[in-house]
Amino acid sequence: MIRIAVACWVTAWIALVSPAGRANGGAAGPEVRVESGMVRGRSVATLPRGGAFMGIPYAAQPVGPLRWHAPEAAPRWSGVREATSYGAACPQAPSPWLPEMLGIRKMRTDEACLYLNVWTPELHPARRLPVLVWVHGGGNVEGSGEWPPLGVPLAEQGIVVVSLNYRLGVFGFYANPALDAESARHVSGNYGHLDQIAALSWVRRNIASFGGDAARVTIAGESSGALDVCNLMASPLAAGLFRGAVMESGVCVDSVYPKLPELEGNNAGLARDLGVAAGQGELAALRAVPAERMYAAAAKDEVLDFEPAVDGWVLPQQPAVTFAKGEQVKVPVLVGSNDSEVSIFASPLVGGHSNRPKTVAAYRAWLEKQFGPLAGRVLAEYPAQSDAEVPQAFRRMFTDYDFGFGAWLLARDTDNVGQDAYLYNFTYAGQGPFAELGAFHSEEEMFLSRHYWTSWVARPEDGALSRSIIGYWTNFVKTENPNGKSLPEWPAQQPSGEAEELGKSVGPEAVPRVEKFSVFQEYLTTRLGKLQ
Repeated sequence: MIRIAVACWVTAWIALVSPAGRANGGAAGPEVRVESGMVRGRSVATLPRGGAFMGIPYAAQPVGPLRWHAPEAAPRWSGVREATSYGAACPQAPSPWLPEMLGIRKMRTDEACLYLNVWTPELHPARRLPVLVWVHGGGNVEGSGEWPPLGVPLAEQGIVVVSLNYRLGVFGFYANPALDAESARHVSGNYGHLDQIAALSWVRRNIASFGGDAARVTIAGESSGALDVCNLMASPLAAGLFRGAVMESGVCVDSVYPKLPELEGNNAGLARDLGVAAGQGELAALRAVPAERMYAAAAKDEVLDFEPAVDGWVLPQQPAVTFAKGEQVKVPVLVGSNDSEVSIFASPLVGGHSNRPKTVAAYRAWLEKQFGPLAGRVLAEYPAQSDAEVPQAFRRMFTDYDFGFGAWLLARDTDNVGQDAYLYNFTYAGQGPFAELGAFHSEEEMFLSRHYWTSWVARPEDGALSRSIIGYWTNFVKTENPNGKSLPEWPAQQPSGEAEELGKSVGPEAVPRVEKFSVFQEYLTTRLGKLQ
């Protein structure tokens, strides 16, 4: 099962999330017409010709009979709808990451959650502006379009920025044969991906009203959001909706997903947990269960599995196979990973605790369980001669296996279809409580959003790296190439090429530890072969 799972910038953050409908000395916020009606957003001091529009419904809310249903068109409204604060996040448990990431302990959630947000530097530009659509991370079980708060700093660079909510967990990825039977496609699950596709379709139809160019859309995400972007590249339903893709610390080419019957088998216990009898009336009864009770029941049953599935429609085959065959959506990509991704998952900063191997014997046993006959080869590549060496060897091995290898493989697969792939390795280590974590999972988002975690210890180098990352990312959105004035050269990846180091040093380097990746490639090939 896939579980990938603020003290700075406070003034701008409060200004953006305030529910007030007026800004700049009481002047009315900017108004825009979208297909469902008029919306009034907020003026933003650094976006004087544009503004922020938050909480716009992009689809009908997935409640009642629309629970576990492909998204439908949003209803129209009369008058002017206030779009000055974020819509509710989709149902989820309180995240232990939130106090560090946003300085809050709990998000406002509701099953009616299909909202998106738009930041634009100019509503009426002489030439329509390129667009970035952000898919949030959180293991497809938590998160929202609120985090990271990157709308303003990226829009300041001359692009339109969109972030969105999509259904999560049991509401986003539940599969059931009864749902197959009522579906015109005879499938279920993958509702979160269908929401993302619906949001991209909304952007295509409406973004011109915000000054954006529907033909110049880049999709981007981090962690599971990046994995979802990768899945959209593997889905024929998303073809033509974007021209570039950014994936931070998450890809789909190193994963093996369950097929729909397998996922349905894993999820068969949900109705039983809720006391709902199978057969006629099952779906009506499940849809009548309040969202809070539904989520609580799903969270208690560890057998239940809510993740993307190969369903023959959204995902016709394993995405890893789609990419290997060169059948993905063929667009340039910017993709990479952080040098010590997995350190944060065992950190008390985000409620983590370590159950990782601490002795050589435990390390060997872990490798045997994970890699089977290839365990010895993995150990040879990531050796630990003593118990004291195990934590660092495991961290390096698991970071490469879960993140570094996949980013490199996706870059290679992209190059193989004649598209440019820009591969990065983020290496910046923080101070204070972050010092021993190295360049951890999601850290680069702080520099992309200029929004630092509550315990982050600032230093002068932070700003320089943030400017480089924002520059590279927004250049890629504008031109499909991250290079630009005043930035070190970032070469496109070739089969024997380089990556861009993003850290205290910024510039090309050899792909770290690429010579070790062959064992992970063999393991992936073996897993995919067993599915035939």
